[in-house]
Amino acid sequence: MKKIITLASLFAAVTFHSQEKKVHLTNAENLLLKIIPEGKISSWTVIYHLEGKERTLQSENRLPFESQGKGFKLNPHGTGYYYIAYLKDGVMKYITDDASLKAFIGRIDNGEEAALSALAHGYQIDFEFKDYAANYQDKGSYFIVDAGKETSSECPLARTHYTMHVDKMTGAVSAEKDLGPYFELYGKECTNNPHYSALDKQMEEARLRAEEQKRIQKEMTKKMEKKVRKQQRRN
Repeated sequence: MKKIITLASLFAAVTFHSQEKKVHLTNAENLLLKIIPEGKISSWTVIYHLEGKERTLQSENRLPFESQGKGFKLNPHGTGYYYIAYLKDGVMKYITDDASLKAFIGRIDNGEEAALSALAHGYQIDFEFKDYAANYQDKGSYFIVDAGKETSSECPLARTHYTMHVDKMTGAVSAEKDLGPYFELYGKECTNNPHYSALDKQMEEARLRAEEQKRIQKEMTKKMEKKVRKQQRRN
């Protein structure tokens, strides 16, 4: 009996540890390939469109589809876009925006789908900064997803780190929390660049030090001249 309890406890500990582990999302292809569509989908294909050229990422019983002139992005600064062609009830349909992508996914089967649910709520998956904006944790009945959001488009271009809960049954996003900016980029035209302000401060401090040094040197010169004149009078 003791042995059974020990094994059960070990299993629980391993399960808890696996749920606590933060899983990084590496790229768009690995993310989209983990989709498990909701409902009776007899065929579906993920297509990547870039500068007039298209590449099929995944195909399940692929059927001919029409190229779409629009699609969804995982990151607003990413090149190209994605769309999904799928066959349901004998009719070919297309996923070209975040809302339809969420409906296509339905129940959340894995962390990748949880991240795509966050995408449908206005967040972005930023693979360049995985620790901040492209990872998830399995918490049993829900996932914790770390994603990003562009909070300023100029002076600076800024992206903010958010964490949130994604319910596995409904895909609902809750407990959203702003954890602060993780990326800031100031252009040459940005007059509010704090680095420029720091540089201006350093230059002003250097100018004041130089003026103080001149003042001290001037005082020393006066004292020396006074001493020389005094010596001359004695002679």
